[in-house]
Amino acid sequence: MARITLARMRQEADYFANVAAPRSEAAAADGERVAADPDRSEYTRACAARAAQIARGNASDYRNIAETLRVGEIPDGVDFS
Repeated sequence: MARITLARMRQEADYFANVAAPRSEAAAADGERVAADPDRSEYTRACAARAAQIARGNASDYRNIAETLRVGEIPDGVDFS
């Protein structure tokens, strides 16, 4: 397993919390906007609604990863090699 410094963990936590999560939130908002657009096809609206749901979940995951990194632990599924 690769070793990671606390400084690097904080840097990664900042990225997840301040870049990745907001980017996913913006994608979710865009998907919700398209899903609510009556000028779009039912299929497009359904796809956009599902994409928004996934993006919201990703944003939540990114915040959880940041929180875990800030307490000095490496979250499952995150590889820093």
